[in-house]
Amino acid sequence: MLKFEGIVISGLGKAGTFIKKDTYQKQYQNKLGFKPFAGTLNVKLKSNVEINLKEKYIDNLKIIKGNDKLGDVYFLKAKISNNELTKNGAILFPTKTVHKMDTIEFVAEEKLRETMNLKDKSKVNITITID
Repeated sequence: MLKFEGIVISGLGKAGTFIKKDTYQKQYQNKLGFKPFAGTLNVKLKSNVEINLKEKYIDNLKIIKGNDKLGDVYFLKAKISNNELTKNGAILFPTKTVHKMDTIEFVAEEKLRETMNLKDKSKVNITITID
């Protein structure tokens, strides 16, 4: 189990468009075990932490297959928490992204900004559960 601390930041608002694509929709449901909210929560990791997929996590990554127009999306199951709530979800690692490795995209069944009362600069903890 690995834990990271970060703060919520605004994204570009494009993740929902991709999550809703037919190419991805059924795979998310089947592989994550839930239908994800059409959007991600962007979290900038603290203390210059970067998640290096090629080193520690490569064997634990699962994949959502893209097609000739849409890239693959790798993911790790994870939990997100603040001082009040903990929610299950996954960290997404799209092969086509504008984010640096110190910013993660977290997906869950619900809109986390609402259910967890999160705003930009809210502190959160991410726990990755390795199978």
